[in-house]
Amino acid sequence: MRYRNILCLFILFASYMIVSVATADTRYVVDELVITLRQGKSTEHRIVKTLKTGTPLEVLEKDDKSYLKVKTRDGAEGYVLRQYVSANIPKKQRIEELEMRNSSQQKKIDALEAAKSTLAMQLKTIQEEHNQKFSEINAKAADLEQRLEMTSLNERTMAEKYDTLAAQAENVVEIAAERDQLLQKNKGMETEIAALLEKKEQLADSRMIKWFLAGGGVFLFGWIIGKISRKKRSRF
Repeated sequence: MRYRNILCLFILFASYMIVSVATADTRYVVDELVITLRQGKSTEHRIVKTLKTGTPLEVLEKDDKSYLKVKTRDGAEGYVLRQYVSANIPKKQRIEELEMRNSSQQKKIDALEAAKSTLAMQLKTIQEEHNQKFSEINAKAADLEQRLEMTSLNERTMAEKYDTLAAQAENVVEIAAERDQLLQKNKGMETEIAALLEKKEQLADSRMIKWFLAGGGVFLFGWIIGKISRKKRSRF
C-alpha cells in the first residue's frame, strides 16, 4: 500500500512536470528596463537578481494577474511583474540579431563574390587556353589540309606518270627488238665501212704504184729515146 502511494505521487509529480514543460513559454524583459527577480509576489520579497532588457525567461506559472513565476537560463527562479515582460523579442535585441544575421549574410555574400571572382578568373584562363588551343588546332588543320592537297596533286602526277610509263611499257619488247636490229645493222655498216676504207687504201696504194711505174717507164722511155738520138747524131 505504501509503495502504491509512492508510485501514485511519482506519477502525479511527473504529470505536473510534463504539463509544466508543455505549457511553459519564453518571455523577455521589455525594452530599456532593468527589473528585479524576487522570491515572492511583492516588492517586500527578497531580490534574487536583476534582469536586463532582452533577458530570456522561461515562464513556470502565469495564473496571477500581476506576477509571473519565471526561470532564467542560469537556473534562478522567482517572480517578476507581468507588465515588464513580453512574449515578443525586444526591438534592440531583434535589431542586434538582424544586424548579426545581416553581417553573417554579408560575409557569405562577400565569400560568394570572392568565389565568383575566382571562378571568373579561372573561366577567363580556361577560355584563353581554349582559344589558344583552338587556334593551334585550326593552324594544324590548315597545314594538314594543305599537305593533303599537295599529296593529292602528287598522287595525280604520279598516276599520270605511271599511266604514261605503263603505255610505253607495252612497246618495250618491240622497241628492244628494233634496237637490237639497229645495233646489228650498225655493226654491219661499220664492217662494210671498214672494208670500204681498206679497199680505198688498197686502191690508193695500187694507184701510187701504177703512177710510180708509169712515171718510171716514161722516164726510162725518154732516156732510151735520148740515148738513141745521141747515137744517131754521133754517126753523122
